Amino acid sequence: MKRWLLAPCIALLALHVMAAEHRSDPETVSKNFYSWYLTALSKDESPIDEHDPLLKTYVTTGLLDKINVLIKSPDGMDDDFFLQDQDYSDSWVDHVSVGHFTLDGTTASGDVTLGNDPADRQLLLVTLHKEASGWKIDDVEKENK
Repeated sequence: MKRWLLAPCIALLALHVMAAEHRSDPETVSKNFYSWYLTALSKDESPIDEHDPLLKTYVTTGLLDKINVLIKSPDGMDDDFFLQDQDYSDSWVDHVSVGHFTLDGTTASGDVTLGNDPADRQLLLVTLHKEASGWKIDDVEKENK
């Protein structure tokens, strides 16, 4: 009887932890997203093309719609929207850092750095929007520093 109760309790605890992770602050959401996204790419997965359901927990519906329009446009999309580049560097996968995010109501913006080698890193300005389910990425721009 105890084993029967233990499995559902562990499953509920795991779901609770995952849900709390997505409702946390913009810095944590951004770091978790890019760590997950780059790991998926390094495993030859494409979260956007494969319509990974986890993508919807990190990204607003509006941004996903915008990306789909860009992909289907006559010119297509040359760069990965979230990386603002055509490809990623293997050195980025384990080196995601975030700066302080500025809050303005339900919007937050801040820096995300992919990679730690100045010669091989990507600097991004990430904007998130706070929804009922938590902070979600709503825009990404490449920073030229």
